[in-house]
Amino acid sequence: MSSTSQPLQRQRVTYAWLVHIFTMTGVIWACLAIAALFQGEILQMWMWLGIALIVDGLDGNLARKADVKKYAPNFDGTVLDIMVDYLTWTFIPALFMYIHLPLGGSWTSAAMFALICTSSVFTYCNVKLKTHDYYFMGFPAAWNIVAVVMWIVGSGSALNVTVTIVLALLTVAPLTFVHPFRVARLMPMNIATAFGWIVTTAILLIQHPERALVVEVIWWACGAWLMGLSAYRTVQEIRARSKAVVGNQ
Repeated sequence: MSSTSQPLQRQRVTYAWLVHIFTMTGVIWACLAIAALFQGEILQMWMWLGIALIVDGLDGNLARKADVKKYAPNFDGTVLDIMVDYLTWTFIPALFMYIHLPLGGSWTSAAMFALICTSSVFTYCNVKLKTHDYYFMGFPAAWNIVAVVMWIVGSGSALNVTVTIVLALLTVAPLTFVHPFRVARLMPMNIATAFGWIVTTAILLIQHPERALVVEVIWWACGAWLMGLSAYRTVQEIRARSKAVVGNQ
């Protein structure tokens, strides 16, 4: 290695480790969210989970640009990302649902808590989690989104339990869900819509239990866009699988 390339190599190694450290902050936000949850500071808990969500949305692209597998090969950023995601996307929201959302009696609530945590394993251990165009295959254990929607709309125990069971089953279903920061199709619109949903969610959380009509309409519209795009891609997936089955007969 030439003397001129050594400083560049060190810069790239440093950048790779800074990206890993950025991802590691997700553990800090998770700890702060849990502390806020047990202190009954619900808004603070959502704030910390929101920060973790932003970090999760950015660290993947940063890791690819930094080529962390090449310049920090002895540290597995993928495992780190999965650990943080399980905490912030699944475990803490599931714990929040168990403590603060109506899920029937104590046994039913405990069963839903266990169902969320165990069914999500099939997401995090799925080696074919993403399609070739970067949609999630199956419900991607996005229980933070489910929990915050239930909290904002104030849904009852029967609906909450039903939705929880259905989504847990959909974890292994051939349904696709858009990843706003990875799917190339309509990416600018997807990113703008995702940020719009996050911002309106934050406003509704601050206003809770009140809901300003304009904010709520934008909130539902942003969610409908992302779910509509996911549904369209799901139809394409089902058709492709049907043609494959027919072709093999």
